Amino acid sequence: MPVSHSAPEHTTAEARLREWGPLFLALPDALLVYGSLLLGRMLHAGDESLSHGTEGATASLLVLGVYGAALGASGIYRLSPRRVHLSDLWRVGGWLAGAWGGVALTHVIAPATAPPPSVLAVPGLLAPVGILGLRVGCRGLLAMSCSAPTRSSPDPSPSGLDLSDLVPREPGAVDRTALEAVLSGRTVLVTGAGGSIGSELSRQLLALEPSRVVLVDVSERTLYRLERTLQANGDRNGLDLCMADVRDAPRMDALLAHHRPDVVIHAAAYKHVPLMERHPVEAFHNNTQASVQLLQLCEQHAVDRFIFVSTDKAVHPSSVLGTTKRLAEWYVRTGSGPMRCTTVRFGNVFGTEGGVVPRFEEKLAAGEPLPVTHPDMERYFMSRTEACGLILHTLLLDTAPTYSFRMGDPIRIEWLAKRFVRHWAPHVDPETMIEYVGRRPGEKLSERLVRDDETVHATEHPNILGLEGPVPYRRAVLNAHLQRLRSAAVTPHTPHAHLRHLLLEARPDDGRRRTNGARASLNP
Repeated sequence: MPVSHSAPEHTTAEARLREWGPLFLALPDALLVYGSLLLGRMLHAGDESLSHGTEGATASLLVLGVYGAALGASGIYRLSPRRVHLSDLWRVGGWLAGAWGGVALTHVIAPATAPPPSVLAVPGLLAPVGILGLRVGCRGLLAMSCSAPTRSSPDPSPSGLDLSDLVPREPGAVDRTALEAVLSGRTVLVTGAGGSIGSELSRQLLALEPSRVVLVDVSERTLYRLERTLQANGDRNGLDLCMADVRDAPRMDALLAHHRPDVVIHAAAYKHVPLMERHPVEAFHNNTQASVQLLQLCEQHAVDRFIFVSTDKAVHPSSVLGTTKRLAEWYVRTGSGPMRCTTVRFGNVFGTEGGVVPRFEEKLAAGEPLPVTHPDMERYFMSRTEACGLILHTLLLDTAPTYSFRMGDPIRIEWLAKRFVRHWAPHVDPETMIEYVGRRPGEKLSERLVRDDETVHATEHPNILGLEGPVPYRRAVLNAHLQRLRSAAVTPHTPHAHLRHLLLEARPDDGRRRTNGARASLNP
């Protein structure tokens, strides 16, 4: 079943409005000012006779020029109408009041040039009402056209199935207005921008229109594809795409120095469990060491907010992947100073590249049985649209060091496979299309979203839960532990089994006895 990925019509229309907005709105503004001035003259004269000649034209040009200069200085033409907030309206109103005062002052200095005070009173009242009302109206129309972004991007898989077809649950909405206000005038940098999470984060961020969005990825192919997709949707203003490897500390240092981001969302990571079992050195360098370096650089460059995107595999991990992400989580907890450090942790994203969904689709397209590792294997799933929306919503929260998402009940992979068979081949017995292949290295039958020593509390968003727990280790202890791991990782001919053992078994030595708290549940 073909799936259309064309941009919604409102996205293209809004992009055109961003591009031509100043021209579209400057003309109505001028007409409002001139019309109110004209009305003032009519009321002053008591009939429809208007002043003509050089003096009338000079007065009109004076009023239009002063009001136009005030609107330009207020910055209103640099904002999309959808980004205009109450604070912006107050600022513009202040500039318009100043413009009226400037024209009135001209009447005192050069009475022959400026209109009479009784004429000026009308544009002084009506022009601000009309200009500000025009912005409010445009913002309302655009908000209505974009009121349901999650429905316009349902994250379908190539087969046409999306998560809502399998699990009937309503995705959590995010407060777009509050996010627009928080991101207004700010620069956001996203690592791993070409991946499944990074690309959706990029799309949603651009829709919220921060001052600038800097998208970083090491892959030429994915970065090029992302650029074409965003430009096709009309998302060009305030966009920088940078090819860089997060493991390259000097390169990331230069990027942070150049762009000076206010918010950094670190989504770059390796995520394939069995593959990382065979490549623990690369997993450590990319998932742990790069995250540590980036956090330290963000502290040096006075970044305001650092968000680390983690995984449920970091909770009591049994794999190299999970352990490298857990180490990074521990280090994020040591963040101090003015920068706010947050970890967001969730499970599988439905339909991501390399995941079980595209694997099933490839097998079905080839007429081959679906590989299921174990009848009891289960995982949490979430659409990438909802996951990325909730990641961004945590920018509005400041109640916990770690946030996790309500993902409903875990889904058994065997059940998922049967649903795919019924969708692709409704007349085929699903049991004949399933092949049990056994658990792969590093895999667990089920994952958890909360550690034993973490407690769960609700936040203002019903689908976001705050996780509280002790800081596992001090930064100095972690630095010493990471140095031992780095030494093992860079030593020539180090057996992979040795580094894997160090990652999974060795613990940072802080000289303290550790205790576990009561087990927490995400669905109390």
